[in-house]
Amino acid sequence: MNRRQDLIRRQTHGALAVCMLQKERMGKRLAATRKLFGRKVLAVDIHSHSTYSDGCSTVAENVARATGLSGLDFLFCTDHETLAQRRSLGRLARAGLGEESFGGRFHVGLLCPSKLHKGSATVAEAVASARRIAPFVWVAHPAESCGQDQPENFAETVAELAAIDRPAIEVMNGFTSISRVYPRTGIWGVRLMDRLLQLGKRVTPLAGSDAHGLVEFGCCWTGVYAARREAGSIARALAAGVCFASEAPLLDFTCNGKRMGESVRAPKGRQLRLRFRVADAYGLAWVRVVSGGKTIKEFRILGDKVFEGQWVRKAGPRRAYYRLEAVADDDRRAFSSPIYVGP
Repeated sequence: MNRRQDLIRRQTHGALAVCMLQKERMGKRLAATRKLFGRKVLAVDIHSHSTYSDGCSTVAENVARATGLSGLDFLFCTDHETLAQRRSLGRLARAGLGEESFGGRFHVGLLCPSKLHKGSATVAEAVASARRIAPFVWVAHPAESCGQDQPENFAETVAELAAIDRPAIEVMNGFTSISRVYPRTGIWGVRLMDRLLQLGKRVTPLAGSDAHGLVEFGCCWTGVYAARREAGSIARALAAGVCFASEAPLLDFTCNGKRMGESVRAPKGRQLRLRFRVADAYGLAWVRVVSGGKTIKEFRILGDKVFEGQWVRKAGPRRAYYRLEAVADDDRRAFSSPIYVGP
């Protein structure tokens, strides 16, 4: 081994060691946050790849890393255009079968498919056909890696996704991410969600690592209020929208007793009681209620690790949505599924 090769080896091993320390810290943080939160919710990675497609690690290695060091509850194995990974799931109790297919220029994910999806010419056609063979279907990374810059095809993306009945979309995607996700994929992912909501669509926000190796696990995930830690139960809860996308915080959000993803019938002037509980062991910075694409109420937390409260307002004359955002002291974020209000 020459001096240059040795330097590269040392640098690579050093970077991997730092990455593993970061993942271990985030896993411990999630465990501590669960204890503070005190409610049963599953941290689920809906999106991963293995050596059965273009991933660098095996199914068993992925499951061990996601549910071990990263502290997650469940992992779906969603290799590209194959279900061959089913043979490696075997008796892995904390893993489920999925597929990443396509619809036009978009990627479409399926959980618990009964057979292989072959893809379609448009994303709306792909989602419709995928829903016939899977209990939950979503659009993967529709905003790609835009960061602060508005994607050139943003209006086109909105129009194509608006053709889907009740779209579910990844608002945060962790592909190649070692730590933060929101600055790279979440900024425009969340804006895309709000634009669709303003058009009257019902939208379910998701977060998935899109791991192609072991380093991405734990960078973001979807919090799911499922009855059981089992693939079918999780898929049904996601289809109902009882979930939130997160980098770290845990949250729960209701309106007049209705859960995330549900509807509240309220004529103009009816009292709306928005209740929420948020936790992060690192400390919370603020919690926001968002409607119509803008913040309508903000709570400054100043480092408390748990925040529980309510906010009361009156229903307006038009249909509306309300969703919750939470931000930890290190800027890691979580976004709830909306609750829909109308006469």
